[in-house]
Amino acid sequence: MIYAGEQLIFQSEKKGIRPHLEAIKELGDKLHGTIMVDKVIGRAAALLILYSRALRAYAVILSEPGKDVFDEHEFDYEFVELVAHIKQENGIIFCPFEEMVQGISDPKEAYMAIVEKMSSLSSS
Repeated sequence: MIYAGEQLIFQSEKKGIRPHLEAIKELGDKLHGTIMVDKVIGRAAALLILYSRALRAYAVILSEPGKDVFDEHEFDYEFVELVAHIKQENGIIFCPFEEMVQGISDPKEAYMAIVEKMSSLSSS
């Protein structure tokens, strides 16, 4: 969920980073200064939140790499549970996007890499 002030401006039931990408595509600059709420935030999602220029993020589950990104950028966040890594439903430790952005700390670079990866998956 994404809030502009107290108004809900975006909501999705989808999992993973797709909702973040959809919000960026649909809302663009309207995401600046928003509050983002997500069940799970890993490194990839954290970088997309920073790319969106949100004001604050809330997570039920936050990965240590996601926390590192927020801390590195001095971003305001809260979480309920901190985990070492985001696992896929099948138990594999890294989701592919988490693995892909491991060496990336620039939000714009991460966004471009994620969009490129999503495009290649869609065309396969």
